[in-house]
Amino acid sequence: MKKMLIGVVAAGCLVGFAQAETQKVDSTAHWVQMNPGNPVEMPNGAKGTSGMQAHATVVNADGELLSQWCTAQQGVGPDGQARGAGYCTIIADNGDILWVSFVNRGPGEPGTWTVMGGTGEYEGATGGGTSTEVSARGDGRAWTNKSTGTIVTK
Repeated sequence: MKKMLIGVVAAGCLVGFAQAETQKVDSTAHWVQMNPGNPVEMPNGAKGTSGMQAHATVVNADGELLSQWCTAQQGVGPDGQARGAGYCTIIADNGDILWVSFVNRGPGEPGTWTVMGGTGEYEGATGGGTSTEVSARGDGRAWTNKSTGTIVTK
């Protein structure tokens, strides 16, 4: 989705100028935990999980489907609820890849995600947004979330 503008300078040479494009993110992700990770306990007794892995089928508002793979580390807060952070690889149908990092703050609070770059149309991309859980299976191994934000490609 890169746009190229061609400009003419006074000497008559052609010069290409890259124009940034902003893509709105409005998607729903249907997650399945593939690996629950390894339980860890801190010296102070706090418990968590290292290396949890999950996969999502992401459906954009325009119907485009993406495949998203994430790895997370999470801990349990004083309220007994999990909070975590990690990174994801999102693969478009054309093979382009987008890398994002995320932080989950806890139940009822939207998580945040930040674009770290990618390949193809996402090379050099920036941006970010929020994700909110909309439903979860009782065992915590499957859930659905809604994400909004922007991705700026160069």
